[in-house]
Amino acid sequence: MKTTLLFRLTLLLTITLLTGVSFGQKPSLSMKSNKRILTLDEEDDSPGNNTVKLDATFIPAGTKKIGTLWTISGIQDKDWEVIGGTLNSPSVELKFKKVGNYDVTVTTTYSVKVKLKNGEFEEEETDIEVEEEAFITVTNNLDELTQIHADSNFVKLVKKSADYVVKPKFAGDPTPTIFLAKGYYGMYRKDIKDPLINEPYDEAINAVASAIEMDQNGIFYVPVHKMWLNNFQTEILNNEILFKLENQYGYPSFYQGNPSKELILLDELKEGIDLYLSITKSQIAVKFLEAAIRFKAKDTKTANSIWKVEIPNILKLKNIDKFTEADKLALKTGVLLSAQILPTIEKNNTNSCLLLNKIKEWFGDDKDFITFYEEKMKSCIEQ
Repeated sequence: MKTTLLFRLTLLLTITLLTGVSFGQKPSLSMKSNKRILTLDEEDDSPGNNTVKLDATFIPAGTKKIGTLWTISGIQDKDWEVIGGTLNSPSVELKFKKVGNYDVTVTTTYSVKVKLKNGEFEEEETDIEVEEEAFITVTNNLDELTQIHADSNFVKLVKKSADYVVKPKFAGDPTPTIFLAKGYYGMYRKDIKDPLINEPYDEAINAVASAIEMDQNGIFYVPVHKMWLNNFQTEILNNEILFKLENQYGYPSFYQGNPSKELILLDELKEGIDLYLSITKSQIAVKFLEAAIRFKAKDTKTANSIWKVEIPNILKLKNIDKFTEADKLALKTGVLLSAQILPTIEKNNTNSCLLLNKIKEWFGDDKDFITFYEEKMKSCIEQ
């Protein structure tokens, strides 16, 4: 037995030395950038505003690295240029000249020893590749629109932003559309009328949804935009969802009473969920609300499919740092509603307690959460 084991280990070591490939390991490649969002500013061409450094890390696992190749969408020297390193070096620094989303691919060529039929070995080349769509977003510093918004001239902001949106130069840049949404929302909040703009509330929702769809790398996470988005989302969340729920015993619940009113409210809540899903970058934040509402509306198949997918997802979620405050409120409300429904389906508190104990790290000091957790779900405290 010992001799056989020793023979196998010796053979494995020999193969490793001959082929250069470590047992159980494969070459790997990764890339990173020092930033994902760049800003073009015609009035401020300071170094760093529109430059990014890309780094590739190759772990050979016993193979031999031959070369690296960077590929960036767009046209070199027209849309971007190399200002440090080369497209064949592990690190390269680029300067961008045109707004838009840029795909980035890095390819590493390496060789591995392969045994031939005659018993000899030869070097065989192969590639490993990492590709990221819209890895870099280049936007504009639209000081003009910023100033118009600061002046609260919302009709002008709508019209000026609309001019920017249709310009080819700004194709793929969510920034003008964000300001368009801010203009519409300002008109709605201030009840400003204009013969060419009939429904600023609806137009604001459409503009935010469009901007979020374009926002590949988090322009909405820029503090000034995130703060505005939170205010906007709070308005939609309250008007379309929370104000149509009850608050019994200190935590949210569904209306129970007149059947006709209940059906109307549930239809309105489903519409509200669809609206909110279109204006958030954190879809998971509202998924538990959606599941609870759809279950209450007797769409049990959709509700169960959402819980099946999202319960494991929320348990794996490390933090909610990128959530707006509105997103956090939507998540808390949805989990509290779901935790009331799941025990009636599953005949136990397992998933309800998993959800509550998970979000406790984020909402442990929240009054609604504490009331529900300590009074309604006492058994979870012991788990």
